[in-house]
Amino acid sequence: MVKVLLFIFLLTSIPFSGFSEIWILSNAFLEVRFNDQTASISVTDKRCNKTWQQQAGSGMPAIERVSEKENVLRVVFSGDFPFEAIISLKTSSALEIELIAEAQAPFEKLSYPPAFNTPDENHYLLFTDGEGFLLKADDKDYGIGRQIMHSMRGLSMPWMGITDSNFETGYMAIVNTPDDSEVWVKRYDGLVSFEPLWISQKGKFGYNRKITYHFFSEGGYVAQCKKYRGYVFGKNDVPITLTKKQKRFPAIEKMIGAPHIYVWADAREVSFAEELKASGIEKAFILWNPNHPPYPVEGYDNYLKDLGYLSGVYELFRVVHLRDAVGRINPDNRQGTWLNRFRFPGLFHKVALVEKDGGYHYSGFGYDTNPKTVLSLIPELRTDREMEVYPHESFFLDGFLASGIFEDYGSENPLTRTQYKEAVIEMNEFFADKYNTIVGVEWGADYGVPTSAYAHGMTTLHHMLYSSPHRNKKGSIYYMGDWGNPSRPSIMVGEYVADEHYHKWAINEKIRVPLYQLVYHDAIVTTWRWDDANHHMPEIWWKKDLFNILYGTAPVWCLDRPRWEKFKHTFIESFNNIGPWLQQIGYDEMVSHRFVTPDHKVQETVFSSGKKVIVNFGDNDFHFQNKLIKARSFSPIDNNN
Repeated sequence: MVKVLLFIFLLTSIPFSGFSEIWILSNAFLEVRFNDQTASISVTDKRCNKTWQQQAGSGMPAIERVSEKENVLRVVFSGDFPFEAIISLKTSSALEIELIAEAQAPFEKLSYPPAFNTPDENHYLLFTDGEGFLLKADDKDYGIGRQIMHSMRGLSMPWMGITDSNFETGYMAIVNTPDDSEVWVKRYDGLVSFEPLWISQKGKFGYNRKITYHFFSEGGYVAQCKKYRGYVFGKNDVPITLTKKQKRFPAIEKMIGAPHIYVWADAREVSFAEELKASGIEKAFILWNPNHPPYPVEGYDNYLKDLGYLSGVYELFRVVHLRDAVGRINPDNRQGTWLNRFRFPGLFHKVALVEKDGGYHYSGFGYDTNPKTVLSLIPELRTDREMEVYPHESFFLDGFLASGIFEDYGSENPLTRTQYKEAVIEMNEFFADKYNTIVGVEWGADYGVPTSAYAHGMTTLHHMLYSSPHRNKKGSIYYMGDWGNPSRPSIMVGEYVADEHYHKWAINEKIRVPLYQLVYHDAIVTTWRWDDANHHMPEIWWKKDLFNILYGTAPVWCLDRPRWEKFKHTFIESFNNIGPWLQQIGYDEMVSHRFVTPDHKVQETVFSSGKKVIVNFGDNDFHFQNKLIKARSFSPIDNNN
């Protein structure tokens, strides 16, 4: 380490006393400079001669002393919350920063280290919101701010990055201790950047916090995704790929290449599934929601299995209502919607999540439950008797993997956020173990990937979907529908028109990138949301199908008979376009993705089997390597032939 000093000192550990010293860590790839007056860091990537400089604004904690040993800095901060930062330059192109403080010290939040300045407008922020998208560095419109971890209101994976517009140089930050953290996206001098925000563990610091920055001279967002993939796959000690999961659950094979179909009303008749099969829909994953009548015939799952289809059901244990403060479980009830997913009779005060002030945590649909408490009640509540009537092959567990992780201050099962997360994982494992069923989840916060086989909603960019201003305007062509008709809710089986906001943000090929698939394509099957299905906006159905083909993800359909009859030929065409391709690459790692044309209208993905696909979102035909890719079309290519 080289030290550039205003004065020469013989000590390698000095108290801060008003002068400025630049401490330098260096290896073959990076040079890191730490300014002990501003507490900021600059990193020069020697491979491309690019420097990343942290913000050095007001409000930074005061430095008490700095010491160095073997490319590791120990920085002691004083003030209202004293802590230490261990800044380590690794042998690779990585900079690790670990914050250390007294575990029981009262703590609210701390934002350190500060953001790196984005050099200019010719860069993108890699936003791991759901599937992922590129946010232009000088964007002024997108709502930024604090991004909640493990939540569809924030980040699906605990990392974020910056890349240049040529998709070569950049850096990423992996939050190694994500459970009590957020990522704060800000604008500095009109350009977006980000920094970690550490939050308390039940009012205390709790444990050491760590973040690792990786710097890239080439490879752009693909290299960043592969760096995270190496990190997350390396720390999992359970089989994570679909190939390995299928060895335990052979029925997963029936899901690969199949549309995921939620059936409603008369589409729950066995004859409808038979009609699907006769029409050429060779593979299908059929699910139904017991909150809504009518119920299928007893043994419905067996009929689906006989057709070669995968059978499943919607399940929800995350939400409880005040009405359940009274009542009791009736194990003999078979009347009405007797498997209603919103019922915890007499159990409200037992299962509701308790906040710090003693109140109950409201989710927007009801009150959140404690997953640890709920877990012990599942068999008696309904699932044991349900499986006697409907022997499902899969449970789709709504809510938990989309909603973030929470603390519980109650006496029944008090939880930290980490313990909450562990209880959700335990619930996935419970359904897999006790009922020998394939587990699916909503959205798909990535801590759940090892214990689930599919995630409904990951292809949808949730921030963009729900912020579309016209979706809730009844009487307009943009109205998304509602749940008013119990058997045929228009939000499921209706149709509407995509508004300008949806086109700009949610379905825009210029900004969408498959960050999640570059990490997890061979580990979990993902779809659009059920209220954002392929067919809900018929005028862009073609485009959603093309994204499924490009990303190697599954379509989701919501059908009653009128919906099927109205668009029968398009459903069949959609299946014939997507299904065979997914059967070829469904178990593959996505090796790369790139924009073939500067306007991003033509894109390519490559898979580990050697197969790749070119998708043309444009309105004009495109010639690619002696192949004609028609407008709004695609062409698979097998590099092995």
